[in-house]
Amino acid sequence: MRDESKTAAAEPEDVDVTAEDAAAADVMAADAMAVDESDEIVIDADAEFMAPPSDLRKKVRQRASKAGDKDPVKEAEAALARMATSFDAWMSDETQRLAELWTAADLTDFEVEARDAFYRAAHDIKGQAATMGFPVAGRIAGSLCRLLDGVAAVERLPRELVRQHVQSVRAVIAENAREDTSATARLLAERLDEVTDDFLEKAAQAA
Repeated sequence: MRDESKTAAAEPEDVDVTAEDAAAADVMAADAMAVDESDEIVIDADAEFMAPPSDLRKKVRQRASKAGDKDPVKEAEAALARMATSFDAWMSDETQRLAELWTAADLTDFEVEARDAFYRAAHDIKGQAATMGFPVAGRIAGSLCRLLDGVAAVERLPRELVRQHVQSVRAVIAENAREDTSATARLLAERLDEVTDDFLEKAAQAA
């Protein structure tokens, strides 16, 4: 006779659950999670045992470091330093692209395609700027994304505030304000955050 416990489970039927049923389920769940005071592990009769995979550590030969060996951390830091120039060029290109797409979106009255392209450019900077050494630029781009996400209607979009975000990102990159320690850049990002939050709050109340 076939063991029905091993057959595929049928689709559950709708069942009315009473208060007593729910209480009983809670008790069962508590019992299942309780730890036996003797710390004894109980194994059901129908439990399945799985063989552990091969221990790959046995297949790896460990080698002690020797004088003259390269430090992988220092090698990575050196590689990042060599890429710094590329990072700067990337950020410069991305901010230029952001400005161009802003102009295109503004000229087309934020037609859907133009708006989407502009948003993607801002989102790219938001996600990558910190890695490239420009966290403040990433924060401002993030504020711009929130603004675009929060205002769906073109006629309600505060274009001057959008322009200020774009110009601020460009200014941060142009001034090479890489860290949060740049007081001017940080204050600019904080102010844009505040104005954006205030606008979105008022827009939500008016909706």
